[in-house]
Amino acid sequence: MLHFLTTVLSLYVIVRLILPLRLPLWVKLVLALLVLLFALKLYFFRLAFGTMMPELPRWLMAATGVLHGSLVLLIILCALRDALLLALWLARKFLPQLPALSFSSGQWAAGLLALSLLLSATAVRQALRVPDVHKFNLVLPRLPRALDGLRIVQLSDLHISPAFPRDWVRAVVDRVNALKPDLIVITGDLADGPPARRNEDIAPLAHLRAPLGVFSCAGNHEYYWGYQGWMKKSRAQGIHPLENAHVVLETRGRQLVLAGVTDQAAPAFGLPGPDIPQALAGAPPDATRIMLAHRPRLIAQSAEENVDLQLSGHTHGGQLAGVNQLMAFFNDGFLAGNYHAGDATLYVSPGSGLWAGFPLRLLVPSEITEITLRAPRSAP
Repeated sequence: MLHFLTTVLSLYVIVRLILPLRLPLWVKLVLALLVLLFALKLYFFRLAFGTMMPELPRWLMAATGVLHGSLVLLIILCALRDALLLALWLARKFLPQLPALSFSSGQWAAGLLALSLLLSATAVRQALRVPDVHKFNLVLPRLPRALDGLRIVQLSDLHISPAFPRDWVRAVVDRVNALKPDLIVITGDLADGPPARRNEDIAPLAHLRAPLGVFSCAGNHEYYWGYQGWMKKSRAQGIHPLENAHVVLETRGRQLVLAGVTDQAAPAFGLPGPDIPQALAGAPPDATRIMLAHRPRLIAQSAEENVDLQLSGHTHGGQLAGVNQLMAFFNDGFLAGNYHAGDATLYVSPGSGLWAGFPLRLLVPSEITEITLRAPRSAP
């Protein structure tokens, strides 16, 4: 779907940017062909390797990401240019004295192309870097005073792959462990690729340390690459997947319920979909409840089951500032940050990594999330 949409929009670039150029026809045909080749990157990956996420060196994934991303950004820049031209045309209807402007010269085309390449290279660099730590306090209305100050580190959408290999994972693990959190959670999309191909890359995850443990829920990508295999591989790294289930953690003399659900992609693979009531069945009713759910849209169901905090990912924060609201549109309005549904709080991580088929982040940084839970002043 993504490569089809990009291809259709690339025709817009060809018509509005390339065809008007005062160049020989054969040069314009070559430029148009290059645009289509960049647009069809994912299609050619699937054709050549049987998947849109081939096992290619990191530098090559980055290079193809820059070229593909520059086309996407060029589409956006062309649309902005045309919107400005339309606004100026309408303005001159009422104010004829305004100067007429043209953005169709070869210099403008070269400028837009250079800008799109620069922005794309910057975005790929930002996407592939080791994420910084985002720290904040979060007041939960029902949190008891005894659990005030409990620290949770959330990783989400690591997408461990040739683009996010062993050295990158080790650096993430080192940053997490340096925080000395009470609890570590991973909210889905752990890796891309068959489990056997990721043995070396995911190995550093076994060194994650927290007194209350390391837990996870599944994202949609675990199903694409073999759900059962990835659940087994997670357990081998000391990560405890919560599959429509919960654990009761004892800390500071109080109980903390940590639950997790499967992903909405599961039924397409003949596996159980997310079931929040089942995940919380038998949980102590008076304990603080935290839900791990890859997709933020499950917050309404979590609120119905008296969940205090849901931790999610999936959206990658939209990746590109300015157009990221499109991602919110497809995720019930959720993008990144804090949201509320009744007494329930939702935090949506913008992701620690991302899917390497489109490795761009522009003013939407990845993060390692450290949440310090705070009790209200009136808490017993």
